[in-house]
Formats: sequence, structure tokens, C-alpha cells
Amino acid sequence: MTATDKKKMLKEKYLKPKTKLRKLRLSEEFTTEYVANLIGLQRRQYEQKEQGKYPFNDYEMEILAKTFDVSVEDIFFNY
Repeated sequence: MTATDKKKMLKEKYLKPKTKLRKLRLSEEFTTEYVANLIGLQRRQYEQKEQGKYPFNDYEMEILAKTFDVSVEDIFFNY
């Protein structure tokens, strides 16, 4: 297995769309722009993270969990 194959396999395993986060955001009627500003990102960067293309940083996960009053685990790790 090449390094590229291994990287692709890990991305498929761990970078999944954050459907719980999206549902929470929509239930609060927050725009992607609003949530992006909360964690210091541009709208497009946030959208890519919510879609599972890039991982959220620890501090971003903490801010989002506090914003939605749920645990980090519930949003990001319990599928």
C-alpha cells in the first residue's frame, strides 16, 4: 500500500460529513456564514469542514459544542 493509498483510506474513514452539526445549525436557523464567524473561518472554509472535506480543530469543536449546548462527542464522534 502506497502512502497515497493509506492517506486516502484514512480520509475516507475519518473525514465524514458532519450531519449532526448541520442539523443543529439548521434547527437554530444559523447560516454557514454566522457559524463560520463564530469560529474564525471564512464561509467556504466552514462549509468544506461541515461537508467532511477537512477536519475541525479542537478549539473549533469546543466553540461549536458550547454554541449548541451539546458535547463535542455528540456532534463529532457519535454517529
